[in-house]
Amino acid sequence: MALSIAGCNTDIIYQEEQYKTLVYLLSGSENVYAASYSLNKEEPVRYITIGTGGSNTNEKDITVTLEPNPVMLDKFNSLNYNYQSEYARLLSADRYTIDSYSVTLPANSDYHYARMPVKVRALGLSPDSIYFIPLKIKSVSNYDVNPEKSDVLFRVAIENDYAEQLVPTYYAKSGTMTNPTTVLSGTKLVQPLEKDKVRMFIGNETYGSSTSVADIERLSVVVQIKEDNTLLVTPYGSMEVEMLDKVNGYNRYVPDLLQGTSKQKVFYLNYRFRLKNSNGSYTGWREVEERLIRIEDK
Repeated sequence: MALSIAGCNTDIIYQEEQYKTLVYLLSGSENVYAASYSLNKEEPVRYITIGTGGSNTNEKDITVTLEPNPVMLDKFNSLNYNYQSEYARLLSADRYTIDSYSVTLPANSDYHYARMPVKVRALGLSPDSIYFIPLKIKSVSNYDVNPEKSDVLFRVAIENDYAEQLVPTYYAKSGTMTNPTTVLSGTKLVQPLEKDKVRMFIGNETYGSSTSVADIERLSVVVQIKEDNTLLVTPYGSMEVEMLDKVNGYNRYVPDLLQGTSKQKVFYLNYRFRLKNSNGSYTGWREVEERLIRIEDK
């Protein structure tokens, strides 16, 4: 009889836990939730999701209020980075708007979640930085909070029609560069800057974990895509750049080049550049003839 009673108690506890309504913030590993904001819009909107877990629907309205949680970002940085220059950054408050930090999950709804809009002024954010809005649940009007999902690092990334930050955008490159003659091959990282501008390294230079700010400024160009899909290449930093027209049909962007049964997004570039030395002088001019085909994620 004692064993039977003990078994009944265990079943009751299990059922209570199984059906218990818990409030949580939707996130992934390390409680990070990433959202990509388009540079093509002045103030795009993405959402933080607040949900309820449990087998049964909530029988009462639940008002959930969030608040900033900068300590969470400090912990994330201490666990993931060794140097302050590499830290993920707190998105400045003047960069985003959350009209209300409270949402209500209606009782007995078919939907077990509500969304909190987050508007971001994305123009001017750097593709080299990781930005977070750290938040936590401040209060709930009913039920309990899932302690493992009570906070969220809401990551803000940028994108445009040609590249995105969250999932790095690569293009397959081919072409040549002079002085000395160099074959261009492999892949090239292309990063969003504005709605009609991307940044990329020259030639076969690559972007990696050891790349410094000085490297980016010295070795990068900005490619602007005009309304007629012609291209303008300008320096990102200290180099000098001049456009060339030696290759027919180059310095244009083709968003729908038909190759077999698929369409490809292609940059055709023809320009020359020279780098600035530490003493203020410049290297010799190098001419670039380059084709970049976007590698699409399947």
